[in-house]
Amino acid sequence: MFVSRGHPSQDDVAAFINAGYAELHILDIILALAVKIISNYSNHVFDSAVDDAFAARAWEAQSAS
Repeated sequence: MFVSRGHPSQDDVAAFINAGYAELHILDIILALAVKIISNYSNHVFDSAVDDAFAARAWEAQSAS
C-alpha cells in the first residue's frame, strides 16, 4: 500500500486473495494504516512524550557533523 501509494495492482490484489486472504482483510490493512497515520500526526502536532515502555526504542535525529 505504501509503495503503490494506495493503488495496488490487480496482480497484487489477486496474489493476496490467492494466498488465502479476503477483501475484508484489505480493508483491515487500510484501517490499520489510517489509525497509525492519525496517531503519528497527532503525536507530532502535540509533541507527545514516548511511553516509558517504548522509551528505549525512541527515534532521535542524528546530529549533523
